[in-house]
Amino acid sequence: MNKSWIVIAAVTILMLLPALPVSSAEGDSNLLLIDLGNGQTYWCEPEESGTYADIIAGSADELGLNVDISNKSDISINGLASVEISGLNTVHTNWKIYSWDGSNWKYESGINTASHYSGGIAAVGYYADDSAENVICPQSTPDYKSVWTQFGGSSSSYNTSDSYGVENPALPVEWHRTYNTGYVDSGLVVAGDLLYHTTGGSWGSTTDTKDPWVYCLNRFTGDMVWEYHGKYGAGYEVTTPIIVGDMLILSATCEDIYCFDRYDGTLLHTLYIDYKPPMDDEGTILWDAEIFVTGATTPVYDSGALYFGSADGKVYCYSINYNEGFKELWCYNPPDDYSSSTGYMGSKGTFYFHAPTIAEIDGKRMLFIGNYGGYLHALDAATGKAMWVKQVINVSDINAAKPHMPGSAAVVSVNREGTMLLVTCTDGGMSVSLGYILALDPKTGEGYNVEDHIWKINALFTAPVVASDGFYTYLSPSNPGDSTIKKSDGTEVEIVDSICKFDWDGNLVWMCEYNKFVKAPLTLADGVLYAMEYSAGGIENKYGEAGHLAAVNAEDGTLLWRVFLEPCTSDSYSMGQATVIDGKIYVGNDYGAVYCLSDVAGPSSVESEINSLQTAGFHHWSWYVLIAAIVATMALFVILYRGA
Repeated sequence: MNKSWIVIAAVTILMLLPALPVSSAEGDSNLLLIDLGNGQTYWCEPEESGTYADIIAGSADELGLNVDISNKSDISINGLASVEISGLNTVHTNWKIYSWDGSNWKYESGINTASHYSGGIAAVGYYADDSAENVICPQSTPDYKSVWTQFGGSSSSYNTSDSYGVENPALPVEWHRTYNTGYVDSGLVVAGDLLYHTTGGSWGSTTDTKDPWVYCLNRFTGDMVWEYHGKYGAGYEVTTPIIVGDMLILSATCEDIYCFDRYDGTLLHTLYIDYKPPMDDEGTILWDAEIFVTGATTPVYDSGALYFGSADGKVYCYSINYNEGFKELWCYNPPDDYSSSTGYMGSKGTFYFHAPTIAEIDGKRMLFIGNYGGYLHALDAATGKAMWVKQVINVSDINAAKPHMPGSAAVVSVNREGTMLLVTCTDGGMSVSLGYILALDPKTGEGYNVEDHIWKINALFTAPVVASDGFYTYLSPSNPGDSTIKKSDGTEVEIVDSICKFDWDGNLVWMCEYNKFVKAPLTLADGVLYAMEYSAGGIENKYGEAGHLAAVNAEDGTLLWRVFLEPCTSDSYSMGQATVIDGKIYVGNDYGAVYCLSDVAGPSSVESEINSLQTAGFHHWSWYVLIAAIVATMALFVILYRGA
């Protein structure tokens, strides 16, 4: 053989190798996705044939799912089975089968969970009935299995990622992107290779930078994919968009709710939520509580429907369709009783910022949401009927942050068994100084027996990270409040600024002292808690040098690492939780920046352009295939060359 032809052949093979698709689907002969339709997804590798129902039941223990297949064509997974959500309109939601065509999910209308699984890549998803072309498809794919589609990761807001973070973070950050359009106070949601967030508008600007914007970025490079110029509202935006199929849905302070094509940014539909709080004849709002004119809360998607609260005190449920848009299913309008002799006696109050929490309680899908009148509302998620309403905080006589205001029923969390509800209560101030956490029976809003609550701790808690054996939070003292807290071994320790784990009896399991002030929820991923400091970088204050992202071992509370994110300024506060996906951590702050931290160091200059495409790194199998192929090709070249 001519040696020159051998050289040409070897070089040609090597040139073609990088063009191999970087798809984790390649080589995965049997894969089944179980998509709960609310941000929670599970993957398994079927080893035996059978019906979809049989395969799911066989994987239930390994995946931690509660599965009932007594009716194989209408199975129940974690309590999710065929359901009708009805009111002005109706949607039917059940388990659907999808096949993978190599690049997209395809809805298989002719089969169900009683049908035989014949191998390959497939999905079982819990979505609403619709025409075949309009049925919502899963966002988790064989190429990008991990997603973060809603605030807190799911409609249950467990604040837990099924992916992994960073063991050895590299600096400078892999990439960052800055804007002149205001703060990044929204959460960052991710599906596939795309990341979405908002900015709230630049204070004092007289140009279009004063308005809010929506951005879609390539999450591996930080490059802009599309942007949308929104309508001016309250002058800031703090809600988080959600990903539903091919749509991105966002509530804005201008009282609009937008639905975009999430791939190209086309505005598909706009829903206007009118602001009509209870008023007297002179136009004064009746409730004696904080007033926001900020549109809808962060929405959640669950059981084929969209749920959110509004600034005028209502809770809404809508269906959403790519072609037909929003359709109201029901609206919950709490009492707003008032008389001149007794004053305001209603439970209606502003719903602001905090998304509803949805959980399975004793066989019923329930929605929980708190308002700025201190009331916690528990609704039947299918009908909007109130199951119970309870004022969980009223500190109007001692509220220094918001004088004469009752306070806020802020964040609601429910344990995975649906037997305990946690609600964090605060004075309602921007800089909270007074608050506590209550544990309640989610079925009744009371204690298990005749008590008003199960347990209570007078301290400040961030939104809990829900685990099977307890919850994690950032803890700080309340004024007034408890000075000590009971540990699980019966001893007591002083309450200090710290990242903590509690058991479900309200006992402290471990404490990692951390006096840097964290406002956003922690995020748990692969046994590690990630905390983004609220205090701005670039200054020394009572919290010391701040502006860091920290990682803590969830098993024992050991601080693993703490890194400084830059560029930043002395007012780059951070209100958003970390999004942790595939070895990358995404955060935003008031510098108007989004950062990607990973084990890959970015350019040394913070202003340099980002040009290189980052993939999943050496965690991705394709690198090993590529290296092996190069070695094999070179070996073949040597053998052929010597034998020529």
